[in-house]
Amino acid sequence: MSSRGKTAKVSVTLPRDLALEIRSMVPPGEVSSFFAEALEHYIAYRKQKVALMKGFGAWKNEAHADLVTPQDSTAYVRAIRASDSERLTHLRGRSAK
Repeated sequence: MSSRGKTAKVSVTLPRDLALEIRSMVPPGEVSSFFAEALEHYIAYRKQKVALMKGFGAWKNEAHADLVTPQDSTAYVRAIRASDSERLTHLRGRSAK
C-alpha cells in the first residue's frame, strides 16, 4: 500500500497509555503515516497467520515417505545443493557466446 494514494479518515479510540506512548515516539504530523505503516505490517502478519492455519496439516507423511525424518530432509537438501553446485561449476566452464 502507498500513502500517496487516496485516503479515508478513520476514527479510532485507543487506551490513553497507548496514545501517550505513540505521541511520545512519533513526531507531530506523522501519526497517520505511523498508523498506516503499522497496520500494513499487522495486516500482512494476519494474512500469513491465516494462510499458515489453512495449510496446517496439509503435509502427509504417506505422500512424502522419503522425507519422514529430519535426516531424510537433510539428505534431500544436501542433494539439491550438490546438484546446484555441480551445475554452477559446469556453467562457469562454458564460454559466453
